[in-house]
Amino acid sequence: MQPRGRSLQNLWGVASGNCRTLIDVGLDMNTYPDIPSFFAEQGPEPIERFVSLNLDLSQRIYTLLQERSWSESDLARALSITEAEVSLRLGGTYDWRLREVVELEVVLGERLIILAE
Repeated sequence: MQPRGRSLQNLWGVASGNCRTLIDVGLDMNTYPDIPSFFAEQGPEPIERFVSLNLDLSQRIYTLLQERSWSESDLARALSITEAEVSLRLGGTYDWRLREVVELEVVLGERLIILAE
């Protein structure tokens, strides 16, 4: 049985632009009878937490865009980046730099990261 974490890391590669099929990343239909059972299995904690936090961040940004009636195009203009770059960043697997998150906080006028004391 292939470790789940390796599969998740390979799927991360798929999301970042590498062209792979589910077979390429280890979806063995004998081990995993369907796609939901493949994703139900947990991978290494750091990767699971990274993906979860990334998705939470993307969802928060989309919520703020909706509250402001902004499109991805509006956000791209405000950040001086392309719409394709906005789409990539909000896809849920982008490896954010802290500087980029701070730029978003300034543009959106909201904190996105709040550290516990």
